[in-house]
Amino acid sequence: MQRVVELIGPHRFSGRVVTGFQRGSKDLGWPTANLDPSAFERTLDAATEGVYVGWAAVSGDSLRPEDRAVHKAVLSVGWNPHFDDVQQRTLEAYLCHDFSGRDFYGEQMQLIVCAFLRPQAKFDSLEALIEAITTDVDFGRSALDSSELMPFKDDPFFAMLANPPAEAPLRGSEDAARPTD
Repeated sequence: MQRVVELIGPHRFSGRVVTGFQRGSKDLGWPTANLDPSAFERTLDAATEGVYVGWAAVSGDSLRPEDRAVHKAVLSVGWNPHFDDVQQRTLEAYLCHDFSGRDFYGEQMQLIVCAFLRPQAKFDSLEALIEAITTDVDFGRSALDSSELMPFKDDPFFAMLANPPAEAPLRGSEDAARPTD
């Protein structure tokens, strides 16, 4: 399967982390943070389904300071064609960081999506899917080290999560989980 680094956007999303099928950690060995669909469904259309890279940060009082930093992210956007039980599009981000088992469901996540790697695909087996994800993560981590993508790590968008304005607390997924661009 061919992978490319096609610069896009960037697209900035802010929303709550919601519970997904929990296959990422249990079945695939790659735990993901699912972004509330209201944060992206109005911006992304069917032509944008695929595997992407970007940068992400998650808030949460139960998280250590290093957990709340900006991390590399490899993400899937779409219908997850390998599985037949997906009833709505998902945006699932694997954050390239060891959270030591801490979960952050319900917490705010900010995400900048800045490059496309490959389209989504249906695989012949679960093992083939896991192999593709492993390659995606390795390829994506390397791509994010490039001079074109590294600057997004320091995007001012992430400062909003670390220092929200006092008069405007972090908003819930109902009204504020919309893209900022």
